[in-house]
Amino acid sequence: MDETKTKIVQIVPRLPPYRDGVGDYSLKLAGQLLKAHGIATEFLVFQPGVEVPSKVNGFPAKGFPTRTRETLISLLPDDINTILLHYSNYPYIKGKVKAPLWLADTLKFAQKQRKVKVIAMFHELPMLKFKGINILNPFQSIVSRRLAQTADFVVTDSARFQQFLERWSKQTVPCIPDFSTIGEPDFIPPLETRDRRVIIFGSTDRNRIYKNFLPELLQTCRDLGIEEICDIGQSLNLNPSDFKGVRLVEKGFQSDEEVRELMLNSWAGFIDYSRFPGDLGKSSVFASFCAHGLVPISSCYNPSEADGVEMNRQYLVPGNSLKNFDISQLQTIATNAYKWYSGHSLKENANLFASRVFA
Repeated sequence: MDETKTKIVQIVPRLPPYRDGVGDYSLKLAGQLLKAHGIATEFLVFQPGVEVPSKVNGFPAKGFPTRTRETLISLLPDDINTILLHYSNYPYIKGKVKAPLWLADTLKFAQKQRKVKVIAMFHELPMLKFKGINILNPFQSIVSRRLAQTADFVVTDSARFQQFLERWSKQTVPCIPDFSTIGEPDFIPPLETRDRRVIIFGSTDRNRIYKNFLPELLQTCRDLGIEEICDIGQSLNLNPSDFKGVRLVEKGFQSDEEVRELMLNSWAGFIDYSRFPGDLGKSSVFASFCAHGLVPISSCYNPSEADGVEMNRQYLVPGNSLKNFDISQLQTIATNAYKWYSGHSLKENANLFASRVFA
C-alpha cells in the first residue's frame, strides 16, 4: 500500500474465512475507504483462538493472543491516526457477567499516548428480552456506555440504539443503516424482465422461515405467481415435497457474483427478521434485496419506521392483500426500496466514516 495514505486500524470480531456479518461489513468498508478516500486499513481481530491470516483481501491483519491493554497497545501500528472499533456483543462479551471493562480504558490510553482518534461503530447493544419487551442488559451495557463516552465519534446502524448512544456520549450520533455486503449492481432491470422467483438468502438462521413461516411463504408464492423458491446458503436439508405448487431449488453456497446475478433475475426476496423488531435497517440481507431491485417481503410487520422503512412502501408482508398487487404496484415497492437503500449505500457509509477520520 502507498505509504503516503492515511492509515487506520479497524478492530473486528472475526474476518473470513469465518462467516461473520460484521467482518464482511468491515472488509467492504475498508475497500471503499481505500478506493475513494485513500484510507488504508489494518485489521485487529478480537476473538482469541481464531487463526488470522497475515492478509485478508489484501489488507494486513493480526489476531489478539490475549485480551489485555498491553496486548492491544503493542499491536497498534505507529503510523495510524484512527482506531475504528466495530462493536457488537459478541465476542467482546463472554457470559452474562464477563465483560471487557478494560477496552474503553485502553482506547482512552491510546488517545492520550498515541494521539489517535477513536470511532466506535455500534452494530449491537446488549439487550435482554423480558415479557416480550427488549431492555438493556444493565451490567453489559456498562461497557457500551464507557465506549460511547470514550470515543471521539460514535456511529450506529439502528435508530433504536441511537437514543441511548446520544445520551451516553453527549454528542450527535449518526444512524446509517447497513449496506449490501454482497455488492451493489450498476444496473437494476425492471421486474417485468425477470423470472418469477423468490430468493431466500443468508446464514442458517434462514431456517426459521421454513420452520415458522412456510405456509406464509407458499401463500405468498401463490398470490404473486412465483414459480420458484431459490434457497442460497448452507444446506438445510429441505424436503421438496413440502413445497407443493412451487419449485424448490437449493443452490448451496454461491459466490457474491453468482448471488448478485440470481437476485437481479428474481422478483422478490423473503426474510424473517422477527427476532429483531424495529431493526430491518440493520439487516444486510434486507439491504441486498433493496440494492438489487427485489420486492422485499418480511415474514411479518417489523416496526422499523424510525430507520425509514415502512410496510407497504419499502416492503410487503404475507396476507390476503398481496393478491391485489399488480406488477406495476410491485415495481413501485421495489423502486421505493432501492431509493431508500441509495441513501446508505457502501459509498455513503464510507463517506461518513471518512469524514470522521479526517475531522
